[in-house]
Formats: sequence, C-alpha cells, structure tokens
Amino acid sequence: MFIGEYGSNICASIGHYENLPDGWCCVPIKEAFTINPRNKVDDENIDAGFVPMAMISEGYSNDFIYETRPWCKIKSGFTHFANGDIAVAKISPCLENRKSMILKGLPNEIGAGTTELHVFRSQCIDAHFGLCFFKSDYFINQCVGTFNGVVGQQRVSKAIIENINIGIPPLAEQERIANKIHLLFATLDKITEEL
Repeated sequence: MFIGEYGSNICASIGHYENLPDGWCCVPIKEAFTINPRNKVDDENIDAGFVPMAMISEGYSNDFIYETRPWCKIKSGFTHFANGDIAVAKISPCLENRKSMILKGLPNEIGAGTTELHVFRSQCIDAHFGLCFFKSDYFINQCVGTFNGVVGQQRVSKAIIENINIGIPPLAEQERIANKIHLLFATLDKITEEL
C-alpha cells in the first residue's frame, strides 16, 4: 500500500471529516498494519529480546528494557515482535497508562514478550508517527469502552483495534508531525522536572 492510495474520499464514506489535506488518506488500522505478526527464525538457538510488561515505561516515552534469552525458550507462548514494530498494551490499565513502544536494539532484531501486547508492523507508516497515534487519546478512547474479560483482566480485542481508523499523511509529513510531538513532550518533561 502506498500513502494516498485510498484518497480522502474514504473518510467521507466511513463518517469521518472529509476535508483531509491533499495526500492524506484515512483507513482502518488493519489496512495500514500487519497486526500480531509471527517471527520466522531458522536458527532457534540464537539470542532474542524478551520484554515483560513491567519493563515497558508508561506515558509518552518510548522506553523499555529487554532481557536477552534464547529464542527457543521464548518462541512459544509469548507475543512475537521485531525491530521497528510498535507494541501496545491491550490490557487495562496498561493501555490507558500508554505502555507502548517501538521495538529497537533487540538481539538478532527479534524478540517476544508478554501476551498482553498487540504488535503492529507497517511498511508505509513511520514508526514514530504510528506510536504517537497509539498513545493518543483518540485511539485509547476508542478502545476503553470495548474491554472484555473479568475485572482486573479486561483487555481490548484485535477485532476492535483493527477497525479503528487512522489518518495517514505523506511520509515527510508523518516525520514532521512525530518530530514536533517529540519536541513538545521533551519540553513538558523538562518543565515537570523543574517543578
């Protein structure tokens, strides 16, 4: 898929603001990302990164820590991801607390982690722009009213997330938006530290 392939008319047909800037398109998440991809690894004895929920920072940062583990020990029973993927908590309150990040620096560029993550992989969306979207009030509010499960174990399903719409500008605009948001939050962090 290429940015702008769908044009702005799709937003009118799904009930969104139809006056998008030229070059923008609006599509369901499932058309912009592969959701929860699996890793295919030839050598199962290589090292990989393992990320439990406790090692993912809350808020607007992109911080997480991984443990190095053999791929053969984590390939089953956990959520797969690779460098460049965006991982987003699907369980409450971690989703509302913005536990999400762009995976980077993983041993052999692969990893696995808590099953309470949805993973998003795209070839056409800048990962930093995508992360800003997944940390936005718009995205989180679309999820919050849809949780299923028992109290203390409520989560948003893939079926709900994949149909949430995302506005996608051209790549250069995605990068500009993501950089501006990063600068604004860095300024807010500095102000908070000085209080």
